[in-house]
Amino acid sequence: MKNYSQFQQLDVRFDYKRVQQEISQFSHEDWREESVGKSVIVLVSVGGTINQDFAISGAVQLTKFGDNCNYLKQVIAALDIPVSRSRLVRLTAKTETVAYPEYNYHWFRHHCIYLAITGAITFTGNQEKISLTAGEAVISNNFQPYSLSNETEQECLYLVVETKKREAFFPAVSEKCSGKIILETNNFQVLTPEEITELIQVIVDDLETPEFRSLCQTLGEFLERWEETFTRFGNSRQGELAYQDLILTFQEQIAPKVNLGLRNSWQGKNAVKVILSMLKTSEKKAPKKFKTGVLARKKLQIKPKIQWEACYQVEANGAETKEFQRLQKLPEYEQILDLFGEKATVAEVWEKKVSETGIKREKFVRIVQKLTDLELLVAEFQPPQFVKPIFIVSAPRAGSTLLFETLSQFPELWTIGGESHDLIEGIPALHPSTHNYNSNRLTEADAQPEVCEILPKRFVRQLRDRLQQAYLDLPLPERPSKIRFLEKTPKNVLRIPFLKAAFPEALFIYLYRDPRQNISSLLDGWRSRRFVSYRNLPGWDYQEWSFFLPPNWSSLQTSSIVEIAAYQWKTANSYILDDLNNLPRSSWCLVRYSDLVQQPKQTITKISNFAKLNRDEHIEQILSQSLPVSRMALSAPSPDKWRKNAQEINAVLPNLEPIIQLVEKENESSFT
Repeated sequence: MKNYSQFQQLDVRFDYKRVQQEISQFSHEDWREESVGKSVIVLVSVGGTINQDFAISGAVQLTKFGDNCNYLKQVIAALDIPVSRSRLVRLTAKTETVAYPEYNYHWFRHHCIYLAITGAITFTGNQEKISLTAGEAVISNNFQPYSLSNETEQECLYLVVETKKREAFFPAVSEKCSGKIILETNNFQVLTPEEITELIQVIVDDLETPEFRSLCQTLGEFLERWEETFTRFGNSRQGELAYQDLILTFQEQIAPKVNLGLRNSWQGKNAVKVILSMLKTSEKKAPKKFKTGVLARKKLQIKPKIQWEACYQVEANGAETKEFQRLQKLPEYEQILDLFGEKATVAEVWEKKVSETGIKREKFVRIVQKLTDLELLVAEFQPPQFVKPIFIVSAPRAGSTLLFETLSQFPELWTIGGESHDLIEGIPALHPSTHNYNSNRLTEADAQPEVCEILPKRFVRQLRDRLQQAYLDLPLPERPSKIRFLEKTPKNVLRIPFLKAAFPEALFIYLYRDPRQNISSLLDGWRSRRFVSYRNLPGWDYQEWSFFLPPNWSSLQTSSIVEIAAYQWKTANSYILDDLNNLPRSSWCLVRYSDLVQQPKQTITKISNFAKLNRDEHIEQILSQSLPVSRMALSAPSPDKWRKNAQEINAVLPNLEPIIQLVEKENESSFT
């Protein structure tokens, strides 16, 4: 990997006072705070929207801010370089910030050019320090970490232009150049086999481990697989899933061993980071996954209360879990589990079986609490009647979490706090493996009596109201015998007939989102790896599958991710329309995501009238302002956010036109 001097001053001449005057057009609201003391205005970005995505996620364009800066455009054009991203940065007095704390694929291929506009900015690297004043410019080598600081008492402004690396630094340039900005054009570029070879050599040079030969062989095999894949796909998005698979293998099977064997220098670690980050954008990292019930309690910091007079028994499928196998090594836990082999109340087990064993009451309570928290010990109860339960159905990434979070604040509604993937598919008869993984489709035939008895109980074990009061934590006399239930799980787009059979009074809210926005969000979801629903899916060539399984999903083996996302959107909306049109019109309601965001009060009023929900002061307060950002959002909401993926999405839209027209027709009839 070639090393350059960390900073090199450039002979760039521009009228910084003219730039200052041009920037004065921006208001305080135009500057977006990025960190304490640092705010930015994005000039060039992926899709021309306000984001920090890397160029690999889409074609770059000028934003509305960049397009309004005619002189700044001349300055950038004068650099005569392909621009991947650009932004104005403002640092308040006495502010220091890390330039780019995480080295990655983007910085392996790109440099940063900084042009000082006002004040002074100081760059500090490992062994270098350089200061710029207004009108001066520097180019940085991002392979080594560095910081930027404003050491003065006044704020400073500077322009950042990111560009692909060159073998040599740039010659002198002048604002006299009248050409247009050169924008980076190829928006999908993986590392070439030559670059992978270079990175692997850096790793090997930095390895110091007894497993040196074995690791070298493993790295060589990875390189061979990369060469084969690159020969087949090159820089085509048709190969994106294949490349993702290779990177995932590197992440899970190679990187942990390599990182343990690296010396304490940054070269090898940075080379590993480059490979791992190759197809990532700047979106949020994938969160850790927990079982649905455990996840809900972790987020809410709530433990189920032990009801001494309620009957408990061992969960039938508990012995298959890792938690059970771990607790088997603790004799007292296993002993107490055995004592609940026959249905009994906690009081009965304590008084008749435990009190004389020498285990103290406090420890007994702690063990029972742990077992119930891990769902290895579950309470027996009479479930309440589900009166007109409400199911939100929509394509994944259509905004259902926002709608769910809003409706869950109605006083009479109970929810499980999240989605029901594990609760539904945890019933063996409802798992897609029962149907040979054909799809997530469930119909009336799947609503067998034993299933219809088990499913409500599984919901009740996680039920909580808007104050996060768990249903089973209520004393037995205080538990309501009838409840209104709200649920949303994206896979339910294929389960409407089943849900109507299992819950005959069920009401459905069909949430529809513009296909461009929805498919773009699905596309980002696949790439973020936050929404992996199945791993090592039988019949699928790759390690991961995201979101729901539509019928004929196996025919998508050679499809690009955008083609898969478009197929999921089309399938979801087709099945929703067909299934809902087979139900009485009084049992479902259609709403637009755009109306939910732009007119929340009117939209929620429509839903509350349809479902006969009671509004109170708390709901009125929520609806008196803009709805908050959903916890599942990958980045800040924007109606134009999809444009960063516009080139890919526009290619698949013509194939979706028939279903778009059907949905729009239903929209029109729904709102007339």
